[in-house]
Formats: sequence, structure tokens, C-alpha cells
Amino acid sequence: IEHNSLESVKLTKNKYLMRSELKKSGLKSPWFKRFSVHKTPKDIFAELSFPCVLKPTFLSASQGVLRVNSFEEFGKGCEMLSDMLAEEKVKKRGGDQANWILVEEYIPGKEVSIEGIVNDGKLKDLAIFDKPEPLEGPIFPETIFITPTILDEHLQFSLLETAQTALQALGISKGPVHIELRINDHGNYILECAARSIGGLCSKVLEFKGGMSLEELILRSALGRNVEKTQLIDKAKGVMMMPTEKRGILREIHGIKAALAVKGITDLQTTIKPGEMLEPLPKGDRYLGFLFAEGKDQDTVIIVLQEAWSKIEVVSEKI
Repeated sequence: IEHNSLESVKLTKNKYLMRSELKKSGLKSPWFKRFSVHKTPKDIFAELSFPCVLKPTFLSASQGVLRVNSFEEFGKGCEMLSDMLAEEKVKKRGGDQANWILVEEYIPGKEVSIEGIVNDGKLKDLAIFDKPEPLEGPIFPETIFITPTILDEHLQFSLLETAQTALQALGISKGPVHIELRINDHGNYILECAARSIGGLCSKVLEFKGGMSLEELILRSALGRNVEKTQLIDKAKGVMMMPTEKRGILREIHGIKAALAVKGITDLQTTIKPGEMLEPLPKGDRYLGFLFAEGKDQDTVIIVLQEAWSKIEVVSEKI
């Protein structure tokens, strides 16, 4: 089975290396710098401008990602990240990358993501997700994804061009990709470019003509079958990643039946069980669960998801 090179995949799994390669390619890039967790924040104050974003180089799901607006917030953010990266579980996962923190310019604007499959280096877009809720910090919980996008065709084409350039720069030539971007008056900025499909249970929101799932499409493509004509069904669909809002031990989740009864909700799945730990962002890496909805248009789906989420009550025990 064809696959990407080890070198290209390594680039997508290290945010600093990814940023460096994308900058070389000529794509729009924020300023960025990597520094050791052992370095005193004051040592790099002279190189900063605000607002900026602190993040580990290897974690996902917005874990450890912080917007800071002042030297004081920068110092506190560095302390929090250094403590988190020193935890045994995180150190084991990150290896040498757990010794580094990435700081980069905060990019304002609308955030979107592209789901696609790459064959012979060419991107086949499967979906463009809009993220209707503002992601402005200080933490960046990914809440609602909706497809199809309501962006105009010219902007969609521009986003796909940016994504294609990023894939070429990183050497991604085969398989599923999940690409996150921000759009503003200055252009398109790549936030992440992962050589994998969308995470969690979010792929359930993608329904293709003929009844195929995203996973089936990925397998068909890997086996050499043509997926170029694949299209989503013509219906607005969305998923909400139900956030973990308070730290503690989960005891109960009330309101699930009421949420499922909201017109337009198609499914609700919890991913944290009673007795398990709840840890919100920026330290946490798990969502409470996933809500799925469909409707006549994007606004309808947003309203349905928000109404269903309002029915949910989380009972937890402080620790």
C-alpha cells in the first residue's frame, strides 16, 4: 500500500518543523519561535509582540494552546505549560518535544478546516467545515463544525490552493488529510496540516452519496480505487464537541434524553464515563462527548446544536 514518507509525517507531527517548512514554501506565516521549557520567560521578552499564542509542539485537540496578551500572561502561560510538559504521561508521549514550547503570532479571523484525500500529491477535497463560533482565546475549544461551507466559491478555491501548496511543502503525497486554516484580510494561514482524518467521532457527520462513510472512502483510496467523483449529500450537517467545562470526577450526565428529543438532533455520544476524570482546556485533552444534527441550512443546525447542549447538565465532584 502506498504511503507518505516518514520524513513528511514527522513534519506534520511537530508544529515547529511544520511552521518552518510552510514558511520556506512562501505561504503566509505568522512570526514564530521555539524555546526551551528550561529558559526563563524574561530571556525572550525582547523578541515578543502581543497578542501571541503559546503551544506545545506535539499535542492536539487544542491541548496546551493559550493566547496571551501581555508579558505577565506570557510568564504565567509558560509556567503552566512547563508544568504540563513535565508530567510523566506527557513526557512519554512527546519525547524530546516535551522540552520545547512554540510561541507564534496570534492570527485573527474566521477558522475553517478541510477534510480530504491525497493521491499522487493531489488533494481531493471531501468537505470544508465552517467553525461558526469565534475562537479568540485565551483557550481554543473546538465546539461546532458544520458542512457544507457557506463561503463563496472563489474563497473555497483559494483555500484549496493554499492547502495544496502546504501539502507539497510538507511532502504529503498519499492518504487522508485534515487541514485547519484561518482567513482574514491578509489572506489564508495554515494552522495545522495533519496526515490523518478528522479526530474523535466527528467523521460521523460526513455522509457521502451512495451511503459511504469517510473511513470507507479512505480504505477505497488506499486500495487504489478512484474516489475523485465522491460528493457529500446535499444537506447541512453539524457536530458539536461537548466541552469539558469544570475539573472534577464525573458522576452523572443529566438531560441526554431531552437533548436527543430536540428536532434535528440525530445522535449524541458521550466519551467520558462516570467515575472518570474531567479536565478542561488548556490541560485537558478529552471532550465530554459529541452531538450531531442536521437541518435545512447552517443557521438551523447551529440553533439545534446549541439548544440540545443547553439541555445537558453535568454533575461532577470537585477534587
